[in-house]
Amino acid sequence: MAERKKPVAADVQTIKKEFSKEQILASAKYSKRRDLVDALLKDNEKYTLETVDNMIEKFMKGKVK
Repeated sequence: MAERKKPVAADVQTIKKEFSKEQILASAKYSKRRDLVDALLKDNEKYTLETVDNMIEKFMKGKVK
């Protein structure tokens, strides 16, 4: 019998899109937090939207020194 392969759709779900800092700053989603996002993200790196959201949340919950 032939070996069954996993459906391609399952593999597509595990791939997350990554965006550059410039693309994220240009998005409408982060327009109200553009300064914060600009400070948190590094140039020449790629981020998922989930990663950016987590970075913002962590920063906002941080303690003031």
